[in-house]
Amino acid sequence: MGDQVGSLLEGTVKWLESMHLSPELVVVVVSALPVFEIRGGVLVGLLLFHLPPGEVLLLGVVGNILTVTPLLFLLEPVSKWLYGNRLADRVLHWLFSKAKRHADQVNRWGPLGLVVFTSVPLPGNGAMTAAVVAILLGMRKWRAMCALYAGIVTSGVVIAVLVAGVRSFC
Repeated sequence: MGDQVGSLLEGTVKWLESMHLSPELVVVVVSALPVFEIRGGVLVGLLLFHLPPGEVLLLGVVGNILTVTPLLFLLEPVSKWLYGNRLADRVLHWLFSKAKRHADQVNRWGPLGLVVFTSVPLPGNGAMTAAVVAILLGMRKWRAMCALYAGIVTSGVVIAVLVAGVRSFC
């Protein structure tokens, strides 16, 4: 699975570069994509483009926030509007059932659980899944947004520290 994600990330970066995007904009776009989020953006910024860590973190946070904020505020009303469309129902059912598996873990800790869930660098954990979990749990949007943002920043810092640690051993 890791090789597939790595290949997907590499292919995505090459495609974005073929569009003549600057390295900084590539980091923002990769961080905005659901599969990669800030984790992918930080890896691309630090390992491929060798950008300064602070700049990479800022760009990654901006990219991830650009997609997770509208998701948090618009998914529920849009899903109600799409209710009854067969394709939309299947996609939304898959999305909500995936998030529902994580809801109990997050619900025990409330917003802090959302921060932890967002920041743990594991497949399936991330700000977008956490936003869907927050919607399922009926969290207040502003409280969920603050928790998501804190988790995004924490996730970016964790990945940057891991990259720095690996670099120091090489």
